[in-house]
Amino acid sequence: MHCSTTKEEEDNFSNKMSEKHVRVAVIGNVDAGKSSLIGTLKSGQLDNGRGLSREKIMIHRHEIETGRTSTIASHLLGYDEDSKPIFTHTDADVAAKATSLVSLTDFAGHEKYLKTTIHGISSGMVDYALLLANAKHPPTHMTRQHISLAVACGIPIVVVLTKVDGCPAHVLKSTKDEISAILRSPEVKKKPYQIKQEFDISIVQNKMHGITPMISISCVTGEGLDLFHMLLSSLPKRRRHHQKFNRSFEYLVEDMFSIVGVGVVISGFVNAGQLRLGQKVFLGPCADGTSIHSQVKSLHIARTHVDSVVAGNNACLGLILTKDDKKLVRKGMVVLEHPVQSSLVFEAEIAILKGNGVDGATIRQNYETMVHVLHVRQSARIENIEMISAADGGRRMELDSTNGVVRPGSKARVTFRFLLQKEYLRKGMRVLFRDGHLRGCGVISNVGE
Repeated sequence: MHCSTTKEEEDNFSNKMSEKHVRVAVIGNVDAGKSSLIGTLKSGQLDNGRGLSREKIMIHRHEIETGRTSTIASHLLGYDEDSKPIFTHTDADVAAKATSLVSLTDFAGHEKYLKTTIHGISSGMVDYALLLANAKHPPTHMTRQHISLAVACGIPIVVVLTKVDGCPAHVLKSTKDEISAILRSPEVKKKPYQIKQEFDISIVQNKMHGITPMISISCVTGEGLDLFHMLLSSLPKRRRHHQKFNRSFEYLVEDMFSIVGVGVVISGFVNAGQLRLGQKVFLGPCADGTSIHSQVKSLHIARTHVDSVVAGNNACLGLILTKDDKKLVRKGMVVLEHPVQSSLVFEAEIAILKGNGVDGATIRQNYETMVHVLHVRQSARIENIEMISAADGGRRMELDSTNGVVRPGSKARVTFRFLLQKEYLRKGMRVLFRDGHLRGCGVISNVGE
């Protein structure tokens, strides 16, 4: 009897980590204080103004020495029934005690790590984006890049003005006005709204696609942090993965580890369906397009052992693999209940981005770019472009052979071919492509060979 109760509790835990878990990306320029804010929110202790908070969450030595985040790291916050934050030492305790959960994913702000940030946004299944801006400085071109990235992915933005302690009133007003101007621009089309009291949160709560909340905080004095906690705990779940429980199982492999005494463990996201311990699965595609037949021997969510995982969970899977199969596992694979079908060619309806920070590169046939499709990233070549004209009701128009280019602001149906190997693709997956800057975004409309 006790065993069945335990299984039921583990299933409830998996469901809670799907339905009550909001994922938030923390983006912004390199000096905005992203890691310091996360360290303060997670520990409940104020910063000393010299990097005390960020040292608690940074992973690598060079990050602590330079103050710059170079990797993607996720940190779990928990809130009780009264929207009060729960401060414990481990993620497992937070996940067990909390009634609502928020994951803050710390992205790199420096321009040289922009490709890492684009990949993280593409694969992270993010509900919201916190755009941090230093109140003492005007928004930079990286702030504009991050806004463009969030808008391209359809992610609602919350603007957080940091370091307001000691910031002159006229400088704070100027920074707010400049960010508001960017939000109101034709490329973004958002209405900024100042959050100054608890009542303001209820106004913006379910209107985040049109309204962008702006809140001012300080990690040194604690100004605005209580209100910010209320805002985070009240964010409604945007992605409805719990509605995909009855679909065929689909797990996106984002990372892999080889642990002594355990074997290969893969980490990633359950995009659809359910999986139980001991179930037979297929892992693929390998470099030759084949799949590996395997069995699940362990499942973990938030460092907690569970018997099942469901759509919407970030989970780790331990798989039974042979010595040769272990060498074939890579990032970008998927785990399915049936052999993995892979493709080299796909067609997507793409919008070419325009705006500040994008230098207006012309996209033409044989143009090579880095493509991000959810957790997959690989170089690809454009094989065909067909313009989409709004005046023609979205009908295709053949590209003029004498001027075969697509410019910023236009839409087209584009055929991509991967240059390295086949990948798992299906209709409806979101596509981003970049070459230094983010160039375009869209959705897969057809999958080829």
